[in-house]
Amino acid sequence: MTDQDRQDRPLILVVDDDPAVLDLLAETVEGLGFAVEKAADGAQALEQIRAKRYDLVVCDLEMPKINGLQCIEGAAATDPTLPFLMVTGTPGVHSFADLAKVGASDLILKPIRAAELEIKIRRALHERDLGERNLLLSQRQASLSAKMSQLIEIASDLVSELDFDRLFNLVLEKTSEIMEAERSSLFIVDREAGELWTKVALGVGQIRLPLGRGVAGRVAATGETINTPDAWDLDFFDRSWDEKHNFRSRAMLCTPVRNRQNEIIGVLQVINKTTAPSFSAEDEYLLSALASLVAIALENAGLMEEQKASFESFIRTLSATVDARHPLTAGHSERVTRYAIIIGQEMGLGEEDMESLKYAALLHDIGKLGVPDRVLLKNGRFDDEERQTMNTHASKSREILSNIRFPKILKEVPEFAGAHHERIDGRGYTEGLKGEDIPLASRILAVADVFDALTSPRDYPKYDGGESMSHAPMPLARAMGIIRQDAGTAFDPGVVEIFDRCLEQILESERGGHFPEPYIAAFQEAAAAPASE
Repeated sequence: MTDQDRQDRPLILVVDDDPAVLDLLAETVEGLGFAVEKAADGAQALEQIRAKRYDLVVCDLEMPKINGLQCIEGAAATDPTLPFLMVTGTPGVHSFADLAKVGASDLILKPIRAAELEIKIRRALHERDLGERNLLLSQRQASLSAKMSQLIEIASDLVSELDFDRLFNLVLEKTSEIMEAERSSLFIVDREAGELWTKVALGVGQIRLPLGRGVAGRVAATGETINTPDAWDLDFFDRSWDEKHNFRSRAMLCTPVRNRQNEIIGVLQVINKTTAPSFSAEDEYLLSALASLVAIALENAGLMEEQKASFESFIRTLSATVDARHPLTAGHSERVTRYAIIIGQEMGLGEEDMESLKYAALLHDIGKLGVPDRVLLKNGRFDDEERQTMNTHASKSREILSNIRFPKILKEVPEFAGAHHERIDGRGYTEGLKGEDIPLASRILAVADVFDALTSPRDYPKYDGGESMSHAPMPLARAMGIIRQDAGTAFDPGVVEIFDRCLEQILESERGGHFPEPYIAAFQEAAAAPASE
């Protein structure tokens, strides 16, 4: 039987120990349009099943030596998905439920009716086909999931790696791995020169070619993905590199790399699928996803400062949006950020920790967007319910910021911002964290936040213990007295000590602006008075 015959007509093995029944059964099955082979008993059937793939077995149930049930069991070792349609002339001995438990697809009683046999054969074949398709889909899904996990890993690496050579080598190494390609290349578009050039081509040096020339050049010029089983069959493929390096480019998949403006800035190319003759439609999808990551990499590395400025502008706009809900709080988050940065620098925090501290400071009050105006803008003391509502702003900050996709190095920003009202003694909110369980950045923010609140005008009176004060900024000496007094209860004593040490720098940063000259002078005069007596 040819492969074409097999594709057009399923191959069915008919098994019966009665020659007359076997011939009649085979003739009936063949008359229904199926290809048929015969086996005179269970032993012969198992030999044939081991030697050839059948689509279905129509098998007598009662046979000497190896009966139908034993035949199912023996065949399972060779082809566990092979369906069996059992035939019996003794009704009532075996129920269909019993046969199904051992793997039979269906049961048919003798004398056999052609119409019934056809229905059951076609149903069994359909069920097997569905099972095989589901298995194939499951395997493809598992493979795709694994590859998507690799893509996620690459995306994470792209965010943190800004060195061109290391970044591109990493991307193309992973590209070859995911795409199962013999070689990968990345071409960069140089519009001014009208050329493509490789920033990285694994295993080779630099290659330059005019736009429109070769496969990569054509993709760069047209923006269309090219997927061919043999690059040498393409009229526009340049064989010179292959001939020079004794290489044979066969299967090739080439796709454009586009930036956020949908401009083609490069071309990503993979050559020679190592596990198949050609690249599939799924491979096109995967390479397109990789091209998007490469675009991000190019923009991150080439336009890092521009992106950083854009991100910072976005964050500062969010911060200003919170402060703008009340005229007197304008600039609060910016000042808290400046104070926190001065403290962090004095404490010797590293670059990444300082970045996280900065963005947590800018966004620490973003949760106030979820606080009703009747509470946020109230003039006077909060009642218990209002205080509880106001206190939710810290957890709301954490919740809102957790939905922002921060770069990897800033992943702690939501936690830092959400804990800025925790207290060293554990009586803060919203988690009741205590001591060093509170992130250091949050302990710094706590001091900077309270200092700005005390030294800024508000439309509600300030309170020191039970004493009600004015709406105006609290005198610096008194504000510092409160912060020093609460060191060890509300505030980290080490942070307060550092804050005290760099207070002059903080005051200078706001002199003539938020802090009028007389406001600072009064504090400095008061601080110098005891020493002059």
